[in-house]
Amino acid sequence: MARRWPVWALTALSLAVLTAGVVATGGPAQGRAEKRDRLRDSDLSEIQSLLFCKAQQAGRVVTDPTPTEACPMTPRLADPFTAAPYRIELVASDSIRLCAGFELPARYSTRDEAGCIVQRIALD
Repeated sequence: MARRWPVWALTALSLAVLTAGVVATGGPAQGRAEKRDRLRDSDLSEIQSLLFCKAQQAGRVVTDPTPTEACPMTPRLADPFTAAPYRIELVASDSIRLCAGFELPARYSTRDEAGCIVQRIALD
């Protein structure tokens, strides 16, 4: 009878490498959450662009994300996965806070733990 320990050792090593890979990368669920958060970041960026355009037109910072003729962008105003509306708040006469319900903590973004980005809008 042939020795089978090399087969079992290779099988165990393969399973250990596979498990370590899933633990290191977070697996498929982590990837899906990251993708959803990237979309939320993109949505907030589009809202920010619209509000910047409207502020330049109005001469003051506004929080109404309704498109105008001068600023025809139509960003998504609610999370496509939860249907929760994105929050837009005026925090100072020249700054807005845009918030979303992110699933994961920010890695490289400027958003805080509450999922908010504060943006100063300089008027020309």
